[in-house]
Amino acid sequence: MTPLLEARGLTKHFTVGRSFLGQSGGVVRAVDDVAFSIEPGRTLGVVGESGCGKTTTAKLVLRLEKPTAGQILFANQDVATLEGEGLRAYRKSVQAVFQDPFASLNPRMRVDSIIAEPLITHERLDAPAVAARVAKLLDVVGLPARSRELFPHEFSGGQRQRIAIARPRPRPLSASRGAG
Repeated sequence: MTPLLEARGLTKHFTVGRSFLGQSGGVVRAVDDVAFSIEPGRTLGVVGESGCGKTTTAKLVLRLEKPTAGQILFANQDVATLEGEGLRAYRKSVQAVFQDPFASLNPRMRVDSIIAEPLITHERLDAPAVAARVAKLLDVVGLPARSRELFPHEFSGGQRQRIAIARPRPRPLSASRGAG
C-alpha cells in the first residue's frame, strides 16, 4: 500500500546566534535523517525524551519549518513544492495533536462552537446538520453529550486532546485529486 505521508532523510539544523565579533556560534542538530511512513487509516505517535526533535519533526510535517535536507511526501507529492490551493489543501489535511492542546482551543468558546467552526467554514452545513455532526463527533471520541456546553478549562488534558481530535478537518487530498 502506498503511504499517505512519508518522510525521507528528514533533517533540520538551526544556526546558533553570532557572537558580538560576528563569528558563528555553531549549529544545533534538532532532527537528523528521520524517516517514517504512514499508510491511509493509520496513526503515528511520536515519543521520546525532551529535546530529541519531536516538536521540530511535527513542525516540518506541518510546514511551519523548512527542512535542511530530506523530503516529506503527501500522496506521493513533495510537500516542499506545494503552493497556492495545493498548499491550502495540504494544510487542511494534516493535524498534530499535542500533549496538551489547551493553547489551540479558544478558552472563550464552548466545545460545540470549537468543533462546529470548521464544519461551518469548510462544509457550509446548516444548523441542524452541524448539531448532529458535533454530537456524533463527541460520541466518537468518548465525550458525553453535555460536553458541548462546557469550556476547554473544564476538561482534563486527555479530554482536551479528544476535543482537538473531534474537531473535523476537510477530507484529505487523494492521489487522484492532485494538489497543484
